[in-house]
Amino acid sequence: MRSLLLFLSLFVWAGNAGAADLAGFDAANAKFEAQDYRAASKSYEDLIHAGQGSPAVYYNLGNTYFRLGQKGKALASYERALAISPRDQDIRWNLEMLRTVLADRIEAPSDNPVFFWARKALADYFTINETSVLLSALLLLFLAFAVLNFIFPRTKAWIGFFQFLTAAAFVACAALFVLKWTDAKDPRVVVLDKEVYAHYGPSGKETNAFLLHEGAEGKVLDETPEWFYIVLKNKNSGWIPKSSCETV
Repeated sequence: MRSLLLFLSLFVWAGNAGAADLAGFDAANAKFEAQDYRAASKSYEDLIHAGQGSPAVYYNLGNTYFRLGQKGKALASYERALAISPRDQDIRWNLEMLRTVLADRIEAPSDNPVFFWARKALADYFTINETSVLLSALLLLFLAFAVLNFIFPRTKAWIGFFQFLTAAAFVACAALFVLKWTDAKDPRVVVLDKEVYAHYGPSGKETNAFLLHEGAEGKVLDETPEWFYIVLKNKNSGWIPKSSCETV
């Protein structure tokens, strides 16, 4: 797995950079291909700071960080790329491969099979904005069928059938929206330090709860000016310094 990811990370996404400045994107890619990874990372970061962070830029930045040995930052970059383009299989594959070489492999408790496959089939492949647009479109379609039903009562039977299908799709989409919102409502963090202890309180003087390594991920449930209170997939929770991690 390690050699496979290493091979993959030799390449950059050289296609359309979306909103990114093509000249700046090509220049960053050239630095990557010349193995000047620090300069390449700065160029990709400059594009992002200029508001030109497309999936291609984040993806290539993730590859660059991996080549620099910064797995936590690589993972955060892939996550940001996937959030914009959730159906991109290259991003998803790189992200999953990277997770296989991290020290912490924190697994969630087993989902209900229906919930698990619903997430795999739908929730992981649509952004919350796409889901909200689809929800609005279905609502408008349902109302349009209601109006047609009123204007053309003779076609009530078949219009009612399509109205029923639209209502069923609306309920399914609403469930998907709730699932996406539940995932997105709390910020997530990725640990950047090689090692960091989570504590039972927001202070280094508090008792250690557990040890995390670079690339570990958690949801933020609370914070102070210097600490995040996070919960992991396995439901363990604790406080970690903000300086040790990055939000995604």
